Amino acid sequence: MAFASFYHAARRQVQADAERHARSSLNNTVLQMDNVLHAVEVAVANNACQVASFAHRPDSLYGVVRRMLAANPLISGSAIAFEPDYYPEHGRFFSPYAYRTAGGDSIAVKQLGTDNYDYHHMDWYQIPKLLDKPYWSEPYFDDGGGEIIMTTYSLPLYDSTGRMYAIFTADLSLEWLTQMVNSLQLYPHSYNLMVGRSGAYLAHPITERILDETVFTATLDMADTTIAELGRRMTAGEEGFMTIQNDSLSTSYVFYAPVKRSGWSMAVACTYKDIFSGVDSMRTRVLAIAGTGLLLLLLFCLYDIRQLVRPLRRLADATRTIAQGNLTAPLPPLRRRGDEMGMLYDSFHHMQHSLADYMDELARTTANKERIESELRIASDIQMGMIPKIFPPFPDRKDIDLYATLTPAKEVGGDLYDFFVEDDRLYFTVGDVSGKGVPASLLMAVTRSLFRTMAPHFKVPADIVAALNDALSDSNESNMFVTLFLGVLNLKDGTLRYCNAGHNAPVRFGGTDSGDPAFIPVNPNLALGLFKGFPYLEQEMRLEAGTSLLLYTDGVTEAEDLTQQLFSDERLLNLLARECGSRPARVVEHLMQAIRTHTAEAEQNDDITILCLSYEPNGEREASNEHIIYR
Repeated sequence: MAFASFYHAARRQVQADAERHARSSLNNTVLQMDNVLHAVEVAVANNACQVASFAHRPDSLYGVVRRMLAANPLISGSAIAFEPDYYPEHGRFFSPYAYRTAGGDSIAVKQLGTDNYDYHHMDWYQIPKLLDKPYWSEPYFDDGGGEIIMTTYSLPLYDSTGRMYAIFTADLSLEWLTQMVNSLQLYPHSYNLMVGRSGAYLAHPITERILDETVFTATLDMADTTIAELGRRMTAGEEGFMTIQNDSLSTSYVFYAPVKRSGWSMAVACTYKDIFSGVDSMRTRVLAIAGTGLLLLLLFCLYDIRQLVRPLRRLADATRTIAQGNLTAPLPPLRRRGDEMGMLYDSFHHMQHSLADYMDELARTTANKERIESELRIASDIQMGMIPKIFPPFPDRKDIDLYATLTPAKEVGGDLYDFFVEDDRLYFTVGDVSGKGVPASLLMAVTRSLFRTMAPHFKVPADIVAALNDALSDSNESNMFVTLFLGVLNLKDGTLRYCNAGHNAPVRFGGTDSGDPAFIPVNPNLALGLFKGFPYLEQEMRLEAGTSLLLYTDGVTEAEDLTQQLFSDERLLNLLARECGSRPARVVEHLMQAIRTHTAEAEQNDDITILCLSYEPNGEREASNEHIIYR
């Protein structure tokens, strides 16, 4: 009776553990999938501004989509599909398209639209245009385009009048989706599947069913509506668990969860045998051990003299087995438990279970550590994808040269930089979030997004900084803050208007009248995020031709060597004195090399961010044709 109660309790516990494990693993896979989709959306959004910048030079748009693929390995193709006759000289169709060649070793470009491939009637073009918002398409075979099964993210682009003039796309191969779905293997006989918004199979163990059948196809002739109900819940975007009776002898447990960003749904099916094989095997072993124990008890009664030696021999054999690594090896049963033999048995029994618990805990700890490291790597890729990393950023301009780099101290960091040109004004900023790690990286992402959103609406740097401060001060329960330098350079006359919020003063060097490198005068002001409504003061100066500015975070001057000596402002100024007249990329490269030489083998203790710009209003310095993709 006791064994039956224990067995049923163990089954209930195993089932509960299996449900928790399946839900956790499924949700983690869905989250990773959602993160990849989000990274693609961010990459498209970050490159959309380049489409507007190069719209007056339509042939240069092939370079935009080519750089898009070079910077994002997951994307298999990208197109900028324009409205009919948008460029009359190119005819009805104009859609620069970049795609990875067979094998993925190189990137090719071509004109996507033809009379045989009218992209204006494709779902990835029509639906976002009609919905007036970004859209993830259902996977499809792109005959005439990428020539593979893919899903497409489409972002409508609008001109200054609000009229849509093009669709900016990014393609993901269905092979990526299948690999991510198949990466989840809960049990030896479990299998995974994914369906689209209409119920069509996007991933399935039987590859012939992908895109050719739906989750409802097999239920048409079935009296049992369980599988049909499962399909209804998955296509409705629900999350849950169902029991499916495959036949009179086979039962499966199905866990399902939606990928909310795309409207797809993923499911994991686990058989009864997979889940309960352990507890059923334990039942068999316990019954066998119990029967063996009864037999041994009878033998001990018949051989009273040998019963004193035999248990000790069996215990020694079991201990030897445990010592060889089999921590689950059963110890021999004892007739007496109150004597010295019983005490020795209890000691070994306790030791065995302590070792087994320790190994289980070690395995769980290792798995959790690997999961956290994997998530941090994904977070780092997403964070680095948010900042500009293609240099030179403005290849068609000869009046400005700019280069920047960001090296976090941990997997993710709190430094930021950003820049863009609008109406012949260069907006640029460098900031440093208090603290490090994930909290700082989240505030960094918010600050950078707010800068991109707010800067075009204010012409005065002090107003931009004040708006950023008010936005960051709202609901700042963590009391984190951001030091930031923001400048607006008029590229026509060299007038620089800037506002400093508790950040390091930039260094001015080069030019005909600037003299030795020196820190520009800055009002300290207050760091962002502390007090709402702080009155920020801005300053103004004039940049002569050939003048350069270096912006940086305190991770540069406060970089320590093994003896805790700082890199210092003096070393920074001396290096810039030697680099007068050098291009920004060379200045940043030499500065980073000097920091690495100074710190030697010392661990990096703070994020390092450097942004260098050079003002050449007369275009005396030729624009570089070399494109550097910073990673």
